[in-house]
Amino acid sequence: MIVPQTAVRSIRRRPKQALMMGLAIALATAFAASSILIAINARAALVAFGMTTPEATDVVVVPPESIDNEAVAHMAGQVAALPETDEVAVEYLGDVSVEAGGLTSTWKLTSDPGSGALSAIPDLEEGDALQAGEIYLGVSTAERSGVSVGDTVVAAGRELVVAGIGQIHEFGMDVGLITEEDAVAIGSMTPVQIFIAGDMDPDAVSALIGDSLVISGEEQRTDQARTVTDTLVGVFGALTVFVGLALLSAVVIVGSTFRTVFSRRATELALLRCVGAGRAQLRRLVLFEAACIGLLSGIVGVAVGWALAAGLVAVAQSSGLLTDAFNSAPLALVACLVLATLSTVVAALPAAKAAGKASPIAALSAARATEARSTRRAVRLVAASVLALSAVATGAAGAIAASTDEFLALGLTALSGVLLFVALVCIGPFIVQWFAALLRPLTGSSGAVRVAVSNARRSSRRTAAMSTVLMLGVGLTASLVVGVAGATADAREDMESNFSSAAIIPVDFVDDPDAVVDLLTEHPAVDVRVDGLDILIDPAPGTGAVELRSAVLESVSDGTPVFWASDVRAGIEQTLLIGQIIGIVMISVTLIVAMVGVMVTLALSVAERREEIALIRALGMTRAGARRSLAIEAALAATLGSITGVVFGSGYGLLALNALGMSAGAPPIGSLTAVFFGVIIASILAAAIPMRTAGRVSPAIGMAAR
Repeated sequence: MIVPQTAVRSIRRRPKQALMMGLAIALATAFAASSILIAINARAALVAFGMTTPEATDVVVVPPESIDNEAVAHMAGQVAALPETDEVAVEYLGDVSVEAGGLTSTWKLTSDPGSGALSAIPDLEEGDALQAGEIYLGVSTAERSGVSVGDTVVAAGRELVVAGIGQIHEFGMDVGLITEEDAVAIGSMTPVQIFIAGDMDPDAVSALIGDSLVISGEEQRTDQARTVTDTLVGVFGALTVFVGLALLSAVVIVGSTFRTVFSRRATELALLRCVGAGRAQLRRLVLFEAACIGLLSGIVGVAVGWALAAGLVAVAQSSGLLTDAFNSAPLALVACLVLATLSTVVAALPAAKAAGKASPIAALSAARATEARSTRRAVRLVAASVLALSAVATGAAGAIAASTDEFLALGLTALSGVLLFVALVCIGPFIVQWFAALLRPLTGSSGAVRVAVSNARRSSRRTAAMSTVLMLGVGLTASLVVGVAGATADAREDMESNFSSAAIIPVDFVDDPDAVVDLLTEHPAVDVRVDGLDILIDPAPGTGAVELRSAVLESVSDGTPVFWASDVRAGIEQTLLIGQIIGIVMISVTLIVAMVGVMVTLALSVAERREEIALIRALGMTRAGARRSLAIEAALAATLGSITGVVFGSGYGLLALNALGMSAGAPPIGSLTAVFFGVIIASILAAAIPMRTAGRVSPAIGMAAR
């Protein structure tokens, strides 16, 4: 037997069957590919946002803190005179009192060349290139101050015309870019670094200027990128866990599908044995067919994931969140394709092993529904016990590590959840049998219910495949719901404790706190008090937020830092919303994979049980009764999966909060209840196509089908 040709012909003969076998892998691969591409492009955008060193910078000079502006200018001139130097720019930085729109507040001003390779100004949205006597504003700064291109602001007594408005790093503060000439004229701004573009050796620059710190531009950009990347370790770690669990769900679904499909092809396998095929050849046949299906499914999944990620990046680019071109990351896509193929092969291993064990006579006489065969109880119970004990030990280690390393604790908690899930997969058939036995007294006189419960108990492995993937989806959802609820409550509690008033002026940030309090007290719109190290400011009765802001800025002296609770609250709420959206997207894909598993498993179940359905129809069950039995079977699997998923998912959500040092807050009972019933309803809807197929089986045709 030529294994590759036989496997390819088998796929070509049964395209619908191959589609059902590969659909879950295609969805999981699409999720993995899109998640990886979005993460890569998001990381690049965040690194670019946190990068303060221009890409064209080859050498960075950090002058001593005690140096004056004249010495810095002389140093820059020396470097500019070198033949290898293309461009030099001194960066001045300072908190400057700026009057704009009739109000005076503290802005963070930075010097910029205005144009050229060392300029931080992106493509202009409004206005012209920056010149001396002008200022370039960020979009949010312009909106808050109420100024536009052509207006004049006063920075430390120096008038500056707004030359342009665009996307620059604002970090929730009022910011502006000015020329080096204006920065020197203001006087209070400090030279922090010198950017140098050119083909030169940092050691040569260091020998020329003496005591200043000299590093390469690439080294500084790498350090800044590392700072951003370190803050994303938890996000990328969580993303990796979700991708892995989605693929694990797909493997469970595909494994059950292969087991069902090849049990129906027992006659075909027996004929191959009769014409000389060996056991090893049959195993290779199954695995090669799985590899082909995995490869094709992976290609479809990678294409869908690429298109989804490209679309989302395009939307982000149009909204200004991303500026770089879309990075398609070919190596990552190839890795997803390889992972999809390997996952399908791994899922087919039990079916390949079973196909290789059967003798020709035994295979020709075997029942077509091998799902109803007895499971190896002792082996499964031992494996489940070992995995469960490992999960408990890993979870305990994560709880202990929470006090020293949050990321390690979170990783151990996730590993504990994976181990427990695999343990439940091992004993899934027994749980289904126990659950079905528990429900037997409740079947009453309904034939559809009795048939559904009987099928669930008899074909426990098939029902367990549905319930375990649903349990995974519900468990992830429950853990996310509990985690987000706790994180939201913790963030808001911290905000209320740190910002117990509308505005705060730290005592350490002003020279004479008593004088500041006296000035604020004199204004009738302000209610002020001192609490520890902070001056707390609230609006007087009948005063709105806008009036309070104007009153505070009018009362305090120029340059007094004021922190507004509303700005902090808006930033925290936006961060929480982004986290919730990302989590919902991840969970949605996992649940979709689970719903596909329900649909595929029930569809194959109907195809496998045509004679059985026909016999029941011949004994008097109506088409509606046959459809109801499938719906009830889906509901039973969903109920079992939802119960275990909500219980274990909520527990691991609490463990994750503990790992991150957050309080749990009030339990989100309403959200968990909605998840519980929503999954059951969605599972019944996913069974719609198999239900329709079951209702169409006629007694005569079904009993004659082979």
